[in-house]
Amino acid sequence: MWSEWRATIFRHTPPTEELLGAGQYAIAPAAGSALVLFALALLILGKRVALPAAALAMVVGFGVANYFRRVFPWWPSGASWHWLPLLFLLAQIDGLLGQSGTPGWGRWRLRLGLGLVAALVLVPADLHHKWPAVMAGWPYPFHARAWPLVAFTLAVALGWAGSEAVTRQSPGGTVGIGLALAVFGAGFVMAHAHSARFADALSIPAAALLGVSLVALFAKVDVGTAVPGVALMLPSILLVGFYETFNDLPWYAFLLAGLPPVTVGLLALPPLSRLTGFGRSLAFWALCLGPTVAAVVIAVRAETLLSEEW
Repeated sequence: MWSEWRATIFRHTPPTEELLGAGQYAIAPAAGSALVLFALALLILGKRVALPAAALAMVVGFGVANYFRRVFPWWPSGASWHWLPLLFLLAQIDGLLGQSGTPGWGRWRLRLGLGLVAALVLVPADLHHKWPAVMAGWPYPFHARAWPLVAFTLAVALGWAGSEAVTRQSPGGTVGIGLALAVFGAGFVMAHAHSARFADALSIPAAALLGVSLVALFAKVDVGTAVPGVALMLPSILLVGFYETFNDLPWYAFLLAGLPPVTVGLLALPPLSRLTGFGRSLAFWALCLGPTVAAVVIAVRAETLLSEEW
């Protein structure tokens, strides 16, 4: 029995050198630099700078990890996903602007605007031809290219707004830690899609968010400005991975892996917003990690990591 378990684990574990490389050059630099910068900012300037410091820590963590791991080019050159570092930076800037006294309609303009820009850059022109067959029936307009653009824009905007609202309602690091774990889980799904690069592309913002959230867990501060970049990167990488990788993963594995920022936002709406104590914690973890666990189970059943494409 032990040999069977060991063989199963081996089939779903990245090569050791890849794990060590990701930990040393992606996860550790992102988490460490974000944690140190955010902690120093709070110690020196106080909790009043938590929002701008969290946004800056995410950018620094992303940049430091990318310097060592070289997942993304520093300037777009060719592939559409090369624009993701700039889009990540814009998301962090817009998230900070939205927390700086911008009215509600202005925050939604920032979210929807950046989501649409990302959709125009990342959504392939023929993506609607890959939609499930049920979408090809009634209503016929689902054949149109506009629908993937609308869906992606809403995924970014709703995930951003929802996770930011829940983070604001529950100051501290719990929400950030949960979202970071969900993004790490999505990276595991991308690993089963046979793309180490895209798995790293998700692990970097996840690690940076984890570093910020660990500090926030003790400082009990709002780190809502840390989540916009993650809300953008998660659906973006999963979309690119779905379109550009070759594997046997079904489309709904990618969809489920990208849901946590949106499902977490349900906690900001009645009646879930009225939950307290253990009930709220249980609802949060179910909404945050439930889709991720389902996506991982589907990925493990559909694929292994024993592939030359890795």
